[in-house]
Amino acid sequence: MNGFDVKIITLPDADTNIAKYLADLFAQNSSPYNELKYEIQREYRFSGSPEVTSMKFDRVIYDRNSGEGSFRVVLDINFTFGCEDIKTEKEDQTSEWTFAINAANQVIHFKGSPYMDSRSTADEF
Repeated sequence: MNGFDVKIITLPDADTNIAKYLADLFAQNSSPYNELKYEIQREYRFSGSPEVTSMKFDRVIYDRNSGEGSFRVVLDINFTFGCEDIKTEKEDQTSEWTFAINAANQVIHFKGSPYMDSRSTADEF
């Protein structure tokens, strides 16, 4: 299972809409957006060569006391199969994520699906 950290400037407070906060954090083409996109593409690598074309967030849950939460990414993804020269587009695929806010270090750690294990050389055969 992989994850990544995002350094944040502004911590969410009691009045913060966490769904909007995450949507703003993962603004398209931002560094956090690209990191999440990369990790999701790793999750879907077994279905061909993936390219995420859009992401939306839903099912956002956040416990302000623990600083932990979860969300689901609904995404559109293209798969390219080089050997057959085929491209497949799939809409409304999903990826589940959890996160934990470390206020002291001003970092959010994101952790993805357990299916995102590291690529093995056996995958080549």
